[in-house]
Amino acid sequence: MPRRPARLAAACAAALALLTQHASTTAHAEQPAQPPVRWLPCDQVLKPAPPLDPDIADCAVRQVPRDHARPDGDTVGVVMLRHRATDPARRLGTLFVNPGGPGQSGLHFAYRAETFLTPEVLARYDVIGFDPRGVGQSAAVRCFTSQEEADAALAGKRETPLTPAETAATLRAERAYTDSCARTAGPLLPHLTTADVARDLDLLRRGVGAERLNFAGYSYGSQIGATYANLFPRNTGALVLDGNIDPLLRMTDGVEYDRQRAVAAEEVLTALLRDCAREGDRCAFGEGSPEAAFQELRDRLRKGPVTLPDGKVVDFAGLGDLVLGKLSAGDLPGLARSLQALSEAPASGAQGKAPAATTAYRGNDSGNAVNCGEKPYRLPAAAWPLLARQWERTSPTFGRPQAFDALPCATWPVRASDNPGVHTGPWDRPTGRTALVVGNRHDPVTPHSFAVSMAARLADARLLTADMYGHTAMGLNTCVDRLATRYLIDGTLPATGTVCPADAPPFR
Repeated sequence: MPRRPARLAAACAAALALLTQHASTTAHAEQPAQPPVRWLPCDQVLKPAPPLDPDIADCAVRQVPRDHARPDGDTVGVVMLRHRATDPARRLGTLFVNPGGPGQSGLHFAYRAETFLTPEVLARYDVIGFDPRGVGQSAAVRCFTSQEEADAALAGKRETPLTPAETAATLRAERAYTDSCARTAGPLLPHLTTADVARDLDLLRRGVGAERLNFAGYSYGSQIGATYANLFPRNTGALVLDGNIDPLLRMTDGVEYDRQRAVAAEEVLTALLRDCAREGDRCAFGEGSPEAAFQELRDRLRKGPVTLPDGKVVDFAGLGDLVLGKLSAGDLPGLARSLQALSEAPASGAQGKAPAATTAYRGNDSGNAVNCGEKPYRLPAAAWPLLARQWERTSPTFGRPQAFDALPCATWPVRASDNPGVHTGPWDRPTGRTALVVGNRHDPVTPHSFAVSMAARLADARLLTADMYGHTAMGLNTCVDRLATRYLIDGTLPATGTVCPADAPPFR
């Protein structure tokens, strides 16, 4: 999530785009042969190895260049998991999947592919998930060597600081965090862009013997898919992008991208509270005035945390996390019950302390590494508190948390504007296959407007809208599942302007 564009960086980016375009169009002639991926039982590849059924899945590692501009240099091992087709006699090929993040592992995601892909798709495709470089089992980026070191550096930090004292402590802690990242994260840090992942994907595709990449990307995974399609248009097959980001906006203006996300999340929450009022007793929150009850709860948590009957302490930042989590999952009844429990909970006398530290560092720094290394933020750290106050006026629940979420990018050791590996376009290179772009009207994480933008920016895409709450639709909407299955099995696209209704009304 960083930085300032310079003329030299822009010129380098333009030159890189031209070189990339030439390399892509001549890919078949110039790329060296890739040895086939060697699939092994997952307990021989994953460390630590979770209990996985060998009849369902196997695993592999493919070495890729750490720096794709130096293909003969040091390498990184990218770990994959293959969920084998259940009807191999009718197998159509491979389908790579990514759950988003950035920073999320794709291994368990593929292993549990039945949660977002239909039995028909699972019968016909080997579904391959992977940990992108710098994530999980693929050389995970770590900014601290121990949890004790992290706790000491981050002492006083608040996820969403409210007072001047909390803000000052958070600014100090974030600077200590990014300084530690510069010292500890290692030489992979400048090479964690989405374009690096897309280039890795092309090597994985070739390693599994696929002529074209079939890909389903969810949330940030849609950025990976769009980037691949524009770096390797001749190698792109079926492309399903669900819960889309706006690729151009994300890669050119991180502040505006984040602001729009905060505004959209607030709009989804407002719509939810109004639906709650219309549903009456079916919604367990607010007693006839959910909007007023939520504002009262939000104002109360700004003054201090509350303690739930199970002992959990929830503060203002926790409220935003709770709402986003439940809305993303489409769990509207669960959200209403949780809000009601918070509104009835007594005030807490303390913020609560974290569990005792252990030697092993528990943090996940790969999301910051990707975001801060490629999203341009042109603000110094001192400007973040003002930005948070401005956003809070229009997005009182999500504006402040969304602003402070990007604070590490103000002092991140890799500046997006100085990183020649960042891909900012083009986004409209013809692939020969229409992409299927899916967006929910009430998505609190990636607004429907981003899906509209994604469909418009790609050379050839069909937008499928789901009239539902939730972040991503596949696996949560019967109509979307049916249409996505037809697209993946026989290439049939939904009619232009198709809108899938929710499977059930809110709170039912």
